Amino acid sequence: MTKADNRDLRSELVAAAIGMLAEPQAVAVPSLRSIARACGVAPSAVYWHFPSEADLRSAVLDAEYASLVEAVESALNATDDVDDHLVVAGDAYIAWGAAHPGAYQLLFESGDALPETRAAHGPRLQARIVELARLVDPDAPFASALLLWSAWHGVVSLRLHKKEWDWGMTAQEANRRLIQALVTKRINADSRTVP
Repeated sequence: MTKADNRDLRSELVAAAIGMLAEPQAVAVPSLRSIARACGVAPSAVYWHFPSEADLRSAVLDAEYASLVEAVESALNATDDVDDHLVVAGDAYIAWGAAHPGAYQLLFESGDALPETRAAHGPRLQARIVELARLVDPDAPFASALLLWSAWHGVVSLRLHKKEWDWGMTAQEANRRLIQALVTKRINADSRTVP
């Protein structure tokens, strides 16, 4: 490029990058080579246990997804007070995400479809959260469960990516406010329908 060139390359570069960001960006499991290096073996040794890098990736994600489900279920099973179950489930979900940031990103911030291997774990947890959401909204428990998950995901994702922000409350306090707002909304809706 010369000074005589009238192109605004800077603007073109920014526009091209923005165009490329129209699609979700890749979030990836560490490379097969870096995993082999961490284990002190040659990359070819991985193929004795996994036919492909995709199989290794799937095994990693299956294990992490099972770990998340177990964390939430264990927290719920350890609590007797049904009134606290939504708070407990949210706290466990948020704590797991904060403790496993890379895995959390791979599970919930990538554009990958949910493979059948992980799908076996999801319905168990989903059914429990929907049952709990039924306490807040018996008319639309699935929609309420999705709303809860969206909020919990937002708490985890934003705190993973915006560590420098002053949130003004802990993640657990945010979860309690969220649950309280849903419960209050339901109580208010119920009081309006009473003759």
